[in-house]
Amino acid sequence: MANTLATVAEVLSILEKHGAPCHVFGGWAEEILGLRAPWHHADIDLVYLAESFLLLDAAIAGLQDLALAVPEKRFNHKRAFIFRETLCEIILVKDGKAGPVTNYWGDTVFRWNAPLLHPEPFSFCHGSFTVISGENLRKHRDEKKSRQPHRWSEPTSFDAS
Repeated sequence: MANTLATVAEVLSILEKHGAPCHVFGGWAEEILGLRAPWHHADIDLVYLAESFLLLDAAIAGLQDLALAVPEKRFNHKRAFIFRETLCEIILVKDGKAGPVTNYWGDTVFRWNAPLLHPEPFSFCHGSFTVISGENLRKHRDEKKSRQPHRWSEPTSFDAS
């Protein structure tokens, strides 16, 4: 199955039904906001607003017939699963004292701008969903190098819970 907007809507709907609502991020958010021309998407990036992955982990486990968890991408700040051959990656965003925050690798703080999300949901024939703001998409991309991608292989970066 192709990674289409219908796939994005289906993933969001399934996660919401399982108690873990998420919001569109990454390339799909850029396309929806008109910041990038349409193209073939390799994955689906989402953000999850919560204090922990507890409910999201339960939702992914409950999707065993539809989704396969990707343990190699289980970090303090991220979860991932395969949904019908499409990689779905989800970043945890906590409500910090100074606004939304993600703790990459458990010790690298990324402060999102408030508001985190685009002010209005987007409606398509496949459903309605929320998207991260264009300002936050740009900020996240601009500060990517500061989040230390070399740490993907460090054992202390993995979330054992």
